[in-house]
Amino acid sequence: MPVYRNPDFRCLPAGLAYLFDAAVEDSFFTLPAWYDLVARHGVPAGSEIRVYTDERPGSAMALLLRSTAPKGGRCLTSLANAYSVEHGIISGAETDLDAGFATILSEILSERPRWDGLGLAELEPLDPSYRAAARSLRRAGLLIACAFASGTWYQETTALSFADYVAARPSELRNTWRRKQRRVDRSGRLSKAFFADAARIDQAIADYQTIYAASWKPAESFPEFIPALIRVAAELGALRLGIYYIDGAPAAAQFWILWRGRAVIYKLAHDKRLDDLSLGTLLTMEMIERVLADDHPGEITLGRGDDPYKKLWLPKRRERWGIYAANPRTWRGLGFGLKREAGKLYHRMWGERVSPFG
Repeated sequence: MPVYRNPDFRCLPAGLAYLFDAAVEDSFFTLPAWYDLVARHGVPAGSEIRVYTDERPGSAMALLLRSTAPKGGRCLTSLANAYSVEHGIISGAETDLDAGFATILSEILSERPRWDGLGLAELEPLDPSYRAAARSLRRAGLLIACAFASGTWYQETTALSFADYVAARPSELRNTWRRKQRRVDRSGRLSKAFFADAARIDQAIADYQTIYAASWKPAESFPEFIPALIRVAAELGALRLGIYYIDGAPAAAQFWILWRGRAVIYKLAHDKRLDDLSLGTLLTMEMIERVLADDHPGEITLGRGDDPYKKLWLPKRRERWGIYAANPRTWRGLGFGLKREAGKLYHRMWGERVSPFG
């Protein structure tokens, strides 16, 4: 069973390239270009990327992992980070998931020194691969815990007009938008630019970074990641970037990713000194209007997170969950597993939410 260590996602070996080609590319976050960004710009220095595969025709699949050492333990965790809106198992529609997991887990558990744990992050709990992963990890003798990771607010937008979208929003939001729009229009201070390809991309990135630095948001954990992602999205035709300027100076920005009929509102920021203008609200409305009119997506989502404001914009919610497996064959792994088992018992005693899968 091939194990690829620190592969170059820009030039994949034939077997691994086939796995990506066979997977349904309904998510931007399953593309080799995405994992290349994460591997180059989105993991701690010294991380080793490991891609474990089963390349047999009936059970072909891949787990994309990286090595970590939390609290002294040797662990493998998903090749994902805080920028990953979603993550999943690379597999085809007809893959025998149980057979694929069994092959990959056999390889992982045979390695020496032993791994203390395995973490799979930001998975879709309703996907068959989620149940298969939990089932296979348990069969392999690991102690597993399934835990909520993040919420995603979204709306199905097939054939939705902007007028209908606005009509369905809370009156408070509609009134704020209209009042602030009139104020900004009267001032004559606002100008704007929109980017969907590599033209003028250097200026677009510079303006975005100026706005982000002046916003309320903390510094990025990986400073090179977002500029590189904007470039890749532009190259793939997935970029939708809007920037507002007040008196000619960058003031608000929204970075969307559009892929296969799904529009993700990925990053937004505005200069905190201009809070009273509500530029974030105005730009969000304009971006939604443009994307609905020009791109006709089947869905718009607000990425990861349950921030209270998101339900004002998009009414539906789904979840991503993680699976964490401790290896009782090592002392550290046994300790991790026992703590998690105690935690699950505690939550059940108090009637708190626990995944039915583990």
